[in-house]
Formats: sequence, structure tokens, C-alpha cells
Amino acid sequence: MTENWAVIPVKGLTESKTRLSTSLQVDKRRILVEALLEDVLSSIVRSRVYGIVLVISPDENVRSRILPQEVSFLKQTGVGLNRAIEQANRLATQKHARSLTTVLADIPLVEPGDFKELLSVGTAVPRVVMAPSLKGGTNVMLTSPPGTISPSYGRWSYSKHLRLAQMKGVDAYSISNCRVSFDIDTMSDLMELRRLDPESKTASARATSMMKVVVSPARVR
Repeated sequence: MTENWAVIPVKGLTESKTRLSTSLQVDKRRILVEALLEDVLSSIVRSRVYGIVLVISPDENVRSRILPQEVSFLKQTGVGLNRAIEQANRLATQKHARSLTTVLADIPLVEPGDFKELLSVGTAVPRVVMAPSLKGGTNVMLTSPPGTISPSYGRWSYSKHLRLAQMKGVDAYSISNCRVSFDIDTMSDLMELRRLDPESKTASARATSMMKVVVSPARVR
């Protein structure tokens, strides 16, 4: 086995973040999705721990938003997030990758050091290393080798992935990290991003500020 791989699945530039559709029009959601992807890719590339970085999406328009030369685009052939990750697992396995880290494209505060930490956890093979979201999801998951457990993204995916690892007798680790645990799904998340990044160091915070998003208390609830 050779390199560590990272894969970032993206549903599409206009299909993503539909929970924000009642507050943000399509063009604004697209700007936000592009900014979120920019933040995640920037941190992954700057971490310098991955030999291969893939963005997988059924939307060919995503290809044009990949700026770093270190990032490749993979056209998704199946439907849904789990199928996308299964496709990436197959490719990584064929290329004899050491590990595959799945990174969801909506964690704007993630830093390069967070990926270095993830790769440093545990030495057993096989193993699974996860960073859960504040909402019970799985924002980042490393499997070594790729496909050690099947992806089971959806509601409460963290507990599902942990259970799958336990059932297979695979060493499983979790990272408690407030930056990686924070993701963007709702308008209240955007307001929290403003609070956490008041100087707009991230592209996502800058995009949110430019859109002049204003949320009423009723919408936050």
C-alpha cells in the first residue's frame, strides 16, 4: 500500500444545501457551496498528508471550481452520498491506497493540522478514525485500508459507522474537535459561523457576509 487518499463528495453546486432553500435563492446557495468547498480543499491541500485528493460529484460544473492542481475530479456514476463514497473506495482499493479519508464539504473551520491529527491516530490495520458532527453525523472518516467498513451516511451516521466497526472487530477511534464538528446545514449555522469567524478568515464567512444574510428569531428556531 502506498499513499493516503482524501475524497470530498459534492452533491452539486445548486443541488447542495437544500435545507437553506427557504432562506437563500439558488444563486446564493451556489456561492455558499463554492466557498465551503474552497475552505475544505484549501485545508486538505495545505495539510500535505494526502498523496491523492479527489472531489467526486455527479455535477460536471464542480470540476470548474477545483482550483488547486493537487486536486482531481471524479465523475460520480451512482446516486447518493453512500454510492459516491463506495465508488471512491473501489478506485482507492484498485490503486492500492493505504487509506481513504472522506471529508464532507461543509466544514469551513477545519484546519490543515486537523488532518495531520487524524492520520496520526492509531496504527492498527484495519482501523477507522472518525470526527463526528455536533448533530450526530460523520464529518470526517478515515478507513484504512479503504472500504474497511461500508459508508452509512444519513441520519445518526456516526453511531452507525461505530456499530459497523464494532461488528467487524475493527479498531475504531473518535476525534473530539470543535472545528471539524461544526458544519453548515441551517441559517442558524451561518449565524454561528459569523460568530466563530468574526474576521471572515474563511471564504465561507466572507460569502455569508457578502450575501448580507439576516435571520429572524423565528427562522433560527
